[in-house]
Amino acid sequence: MWQFNLVVTLAADGRFRPLWEELALYGDFRKTGFLGVILGHVAEPLEFLEFVREKRDQQLVAFQDLGRIVPLANCFIFTPETFEAQLREVLAPYAERVNGQRFYVRLERRGLKGRIISPEAERNLDTFLLEKLVKIGGAAEVAFDDPDTVLAVETIGTRCGIGLLTKELLQRYDFVRVP
Repeated sequence: MWQFNLVVTLAADGRFRPLWEELALYGDFRKTGFLGVILGHVAEPLEFLEFVREKRDQQLVAFQDLGRIVPLANCFIFTPETFEAQLREVLAPYAERVNGQRFYVRLERRGLKGRIISPEAERNLDTFLLEKLVKIGGAAEVAFDDPDTVLAVETIGTRCGIGLLTKELLQRYDFVRVP
């Protein structure tokens, strides 16, 4: 499987082609079967976010069509039947990273409507991480207002990516966010 480390979405009234063509100059960006959604791979995601921030500040037209970018650390292929078990396995190491923090899991599902229920999966994963923390002697709080960390889970069909979005990252880059 081709490994992607970014999910890029188009602004509501943005133009897809100019954004996609501009992004393609800086990494491997591919169209998906979902309207306004692009998957990308760049060598250094944080450097790329800084680059995009500068281009937006310069008001480069193509980057004004950008809706949001979610940097991802882990990607995998799943089936609807194995999704939650695979996701728990990949998320387990993140328990230590949210120890002592206010966090929540946000799942942006594209495809598999009715087969994966986002709010239910999010609650299950929040609970899973809290229980994992208790087992290792830690604690955290699920908080949607002013979280320290958001665990972004992005699905595109049967591909899934996970990113850890810190408060600092979310504040520095206005285009890095979850719905």
